[in-house]
Amino acid sequence: MSKRTKLLLKENNELENRLKRDDEQALTNITVYIRSANISPYFQESVRRDVLEMIINGEKEGRSMIEIIGEDYKIFCDNVIAEIPELTGRERMLTAMRDTLLSVTVLMGLWFVFRIIGCVTGYDSWPYFTVTAGNVISGVFIIIAAFYVFSFVSKHSFSNSRSLSGKILLALCLVLFVCVCANVFIQYPFFQVHGLILAAALAVLFILYKILDVRID
Repeated sequence: MSKRTKLLLKENNELENRLKRDDEQALTNITVYIRSANISPYFQESVRRDVLEMIINGEKEGRSMIEIIGEDYKIFCDNVIAEIPELTGRERMLTAMRDTLLSVTVLMGLWFVFRIIGCVTGYDSWPYFTVTAGNVISGVFIIIAAFYVFSFVSKHSFSNSRSLSGKILLALCLVLFVCVCANVFIQYPFFQVHGLILAAALAVLFILYKILDVRID
Protein backbone atom coordinates (compact mmCIF):
# COMPACT_ATOMS: atom_id res chain seq x y z
CA MET A 1 0.00 0.00 0.00
CA SER A 2 1.04 3.61 -0.51
CA LYS A 3 2.62 5.78 2.17
CA ARG A 4 -0.58 7.78 2.70
CA THR A 5 -2.57 4.57 3.16
CA LYS A 6 -0.02 3.20 5.65
CA LEU A 7 -0.13 6.48 7.59
CA LEU A 8 -3.93 6.47 7.68
CA LEU A 9 -3.93 2.81 8.75
CA LYS A 10 -1.59 3.59 11.63
CA GLU A 11 -3.72 6.56 12.74
CA ASN A 12 -6.88 4.46 12.58
CA ASN A 13 -5.33 1.71 14.71
CA GLU A 14 -4.41 4.30 17.31
CA LEU A 15 -7.93 5.74 17.26
CA GLU A 16 -9.45 2.27 17.63
CA ASN A 17 -7.63 1.81 20.95
CA ARG A 18 -9.75 4.65 22.36
CA LEU A 19 -13.04 2.79 21.81
CA LYS A 20 -15.06 0.96 24.43
CA ARG A 21 -14.62 -2.82 24.37
CA ASP A 22 -18.18 -3.48 23.13
CA ASP A 23 -17.75 -1.03 20.28
CA GLU A 24 -14.38 -2.55 19.33
CA GLN A 25 -16.02 -5.85 18.35
CA ALA A 26 -18.71 -4.10 16.30
CA LEU A 27 -16.09 -1.97 14.57
CA THR A 28 -14.04 -5.09 13.78
CA ASN A 29 -17.07 -6.52 11.97
CA ILE A 30 -17.52 -3.25 10.10
CA THR A 31 -13.83 -3.14 9.14
CA VAL A 32 -13.91 -6.73 7.87
CA TYR A 33 -16.99 -5.94 5.79
CA ILE A 34 -15.37 -2.82 4.32
CA ARG A 35 -12.43 -4.98 3.15
CA SER A 36 -14.83 -6.74 0.75
CA ALA A 37 -15.86 -3.48 -0.90
CA ASN A 38 -14.76 -2.75 -4.45
CA ILE A 39 -12.85 0.39 -3.43
CA SER A 40 -9.16 1.20 -3.00
CA PRO A 41 -7.28 0.48 0.27
CA TYR A 42 -7.01 4.22 0.89
CA PHE A 43 -10.76 4.73 0.61
CA GLN A 44 -11.32 1.68 2.82
CA GLU A 45 -9.22 3.32 5.52
CA SER A 46 -10.96 6.65 4.90
CA VAL A 47 -14.34 5.03 5.55
CA ARG A 48 -12.94 3.37 8.64
CA ARG A 49 -11.60 6.74 9.83
CA ASP A 50 -15.00 8.42 9.39
CA VAL A 51 -16.75 5.63 11.30
CA LEU A 52 -14.17 5.76 14.09
CA GLU A 53 -14.59 9.50 14.52
CA MET A 54 -18.39 9.17 14.54
CA ILE A 55 -18.27 6.49 17.25
CA ILE A 56 -15.69 8.30 19.40
CA ASN A 57 -17.62 11.58 19.23
CA GLY A 58 -20.84 9.72 20.03
CA GLU A 59 -19.28 8.00 23.02
CA LYS A 60 -18.27 11.39 24.39
CA GLU A 61 -21.95 12.40 24.23
CA GLY A 62 -22.98 9.20 26.00
CA ARG A 63 -24.62 7.66 22.92
CA SER A 64 -24.47 3.97 22.04
CA MET A 65 -23.17 2.68 18.72
CA ILE A 66 -26.68 1.76 17.62
CA GLU A 67 -27.82 5.32 18.30
CA ILE A 68 -24.88 6.65 16.28
CA ILE A 69 -25.05 4.57 13.09
CA GLY A 70 -28.30 2.63 13.42
CA GLU A 71 -29.22 -0.99 14.13
CA ASP A 72 -28.28 -2.40 10.72
CA TYR A 73 -24.51 -1.95 10.35
CA LYS A 74 -24.52 -3.53 6.89
CA ILE A 75 -26.96 -1.00 5.46
CA PHE A 76 -24.93 1.81 7.02
CA CYS A 77 -21.71 0.51 5.41
CA ASP A 78 -23.40 -0.01 2.04
CA ASN A 79 -24.70 3.57 2.06
CA VAL A 80 -21.26 4.98 2.85
CA ILE A 81 -19.44 2.77 0.32
CA ALA A 82 -21.98 3.68 -2.39
CA GLU A 83 -20.70 7.27 -2.30
CA ILE A 84 -17.11 6.21 -3.10
CA PRO A 85 -15.76 5.56 -6.61
CA GLU A 86 -15.31 1.86 -7.36
CA LEU A 87 -12.09 0.33 -8.59
CA THR A 88 -11.63 0.39 -12.35
CA GLY A 89 -11.10 -2.81 -14.31
CA ARG A 90 -7.38 -2.11 -14.45
CA GLU A 91 -7.21 -1.50 -10.70
CA ARG A 92 -9.10 -4.73 -9.98
CA MET A 93 -6.70 -6.63 -12.23
CA LEU A 94 -3.64 -5.16 -10.50
CA THR A 95 -5.14 -5.91 -7.08
CA ALA A 96 -5.79 -9.54 -8.07
CA MET A 97 -2.24 -9.83 -9.41
CA ARG A 98 -0.79 -8.39 -6.20
CA ASP A 99 -2.78 -10.72 -3.95
CA THR A 100 -1.95 -13.73 -6.13
CA LEU A 101 1.76 -12.88 -6.07
CA LEU A 102 1.71 -12.67 -2.29
CA SER A 103 -0.13 -16.00 -1.99
CA VAL A 104 2.25 -17.75 -4.39
CA THR A 105 5.30 -16.29 -2.65
CA VAL A 106 4.11 -17.42 0.79
CA LEU A 107 3.24 -20.92 -0.42
CA MET A 108 6.53 -21.32 -2.31
CA GLY A 109 8.42 -20.00 0.70
CA LEU A 110 6.78 -22.52 3.03
CA TRP A 111 7.38 -25.33 0.55
CA PHE A 112 11.05 -24.27 0.26
CA VAL A 113 11.45 -24.25 4.06
CA PHE A 114 10.00 -27.76 4.33
CA ARG A 115 12.33 -28.97 1.57
CA ILE A 116 15.31 -27.50 3.44
CA ILE A 117 14.14 -29.29 6.58
CA GLY A 118 13.87 -32.43 4.45
CA CYS A 119 17.51 -32.01 3.40
CA VAL A 120 18.58 -31.72 7.03
CA THR A 121 16.62 -34.80 8.04
CA GLY A 122 17.70 -36.81 5.01
CA TYR A 123 14.26 -36.90 3.34
CA ASP A 124 15.35 -34.59 0.48
CA SER A 125 18.70 -34.10 -1.22
CA TRP A 126 20.32 -30.79 -2.09
CA PRO A 127 20.40 -28.98 -4.48
CA TYR A 128 17.51 -30.27 -6.65
CA PHE A 129 13.96 -30.49 -5.35
CA THR A 130 11.22 -32.44 -7.13
CA VAL A 131 7.88 -30.71 -7.61
CA THR A 132 5.08 -33.25 -7.97
CA ALA A 133 1.74 -32.81 -9.69
CA GLY A 134 0.17 -33.15 -6.24
CA ASN A 135 2.22 -30.18 -4.99
CA VAL A 136 0.97 -28.03 -7.87
CA ILE A 137 -2.66 -29.11 -7.48
CA SER A 138 -2.69 -28.54 -3.72
CA GLY A 139 -0.99 -25.14 -4.14
CA VAL A 140 -3.55 -23.94 -6.69
CA PHE A 141 -6.39 -25.26 -4.55
CA ILE A 142 -5.08 -23.49 -1.44
CA ILE A 143 -4.82 -20.15 -3.24
CA ILE A 144 -8.33 -20.41 -4.69
CA ALA A 145 -9.74 -21.50 -1.33
CA ALA A 146 -7.97 -18.66 0.49
CA PHE A 147 -9.50 -16.05 -1.82
CA TYR A 148 -12.93 -17.63 -1.46
CA VAL A 149 -12.77 -17.86 2.35
CA PHE A 150 -11.57 -14.25 2.65
CA SER A 151 -14.36 -13.03 0.38
CA PHE A 152 -16.95 -15.11 2.22
CA VAL A 153 -15.86 -13.94 5.68
CA SER A 154 -15.72 -10.29 4.60
CA LYS A 155 -19.16 -10.29 3.01
CA HIS A 156 -20.75 -12.16 5.93
CA SER A 157 -19.00 -10.44 8.83
CA PHE A 158 -22.37 -9.41 10.32
CA SER A 159 -23.74 -12.97 10.23
CA ASN A 160 -24.16 -15.22 13.25
CA SER A 161 -20.64 -15.84 14.56
CA ARG A 162 -21.25 -19.53 15.42
CA SER A 163 -22.71 -20.31 12.01
CA LEU A 164 -19.88 -18.44 10.29
CA SER A 165 -17.20 -20.18 12.35
CA GLY A 166 -18.71 -23.58 11.56
CA LYS A 167 -18.69 -22.92 7.82
CA ILE A 168 -15.10 -21.64 7.93
CA LEU A 169 -13.97 -24.71 9.92
CA LEU A 170 -15.71 -27.00 7.44
CA ALA A 171 -14.04 -25.21 4.50
CA LEU A 172 -10.60 -25.45 6.14
CA CYS A 173 -11.07 -29.17 6.81
CA LEU A 174 -12.06 -29.70 3.17
CA VAL A 175 -9.00 -27.79 1.95
CA LEU A 176 -6.72 -29.79 4.24
CA PHE A 177 -8.27 -33.08 3.10
CA VAL A 178 -7.88 -32.25 -0.62
CA CYS A 179 -4.28 -31.08 -0.17
CA VAL A 180 -3.24 -34.15 1.81
CA CYS A 181 -4.85 -36.46 -0.75
CA ALA A 182 -3.21 -34.61 -3.66
CA ASN A 183 0.26 -34.74 -2.08
CA VAL A 184 -0.04 -38.38 -0.99
CA PHE A 185 -1.71 -39.95 -4.01
CA ILE A 186 -0.48 -37.79 -6.91
CA GLN A 187 3.26 -38.30 -6.74
CA TYR A 188 3.93 -37.86 -10.47
CA PRO A 189 7.15 -35.78 -10.85
CA PHE A 190 6.21 -32.50 -12.53
CA PHE A 191 9.66 -30.93 -12.72
CA GLN A 192 12.84 -30.39 -10.72
CA VAL A 193 14.15 -27.05 -9.52
CA HIS A 194 17.53 -26.04 -8.12
CA GLY A 195 17.39 -24.67 -4.58
CA LEU A 196 19.24 -21.48 -5.48
CA ILE A 197 16.98 -20.85 -8.47
CA LEU A 198 13.95 -21.30 -6.24
CA ALA A 199 15.37 -18.83 -3.73
CA ALA A 200 15.99 -16.31 -6.54
CA ALA A 201 12.45 -16.84 -7.85
CA LEU A 202 11.05 -16.15 -4.39
CA ALA A 203 13.02 -12.90 -4.19
CA VAL A 204 11.76 -11.78 -7.63
CA LEU A 205 8.15 -12.61 -6.77
CA PHE A 206 8.39 -10.68 -3.50
CA ILE A 207 9.89 -7.64 -5.25
CA LEU A 208 7.11 -7.71 -7.86
CA TYR A 209 4.55 -7.94 -5.06
CA LYS A 210 6.03 -4.91 -3.28
CA ILE A 211 6.07 -2.89 -6.52
CA LEU A 212 2.39 -3.62 -7.15
CA ASP A 213 1.48 -3.05 -3.51
CA VAL A 214 2.97 0.46 -3.59
CA ARG A 215 1.27 1.31 -6.90
CA ILE A 216 -2.17 0.21 -5.70
CA ASP A 217 -3.68 2.92 -3.54
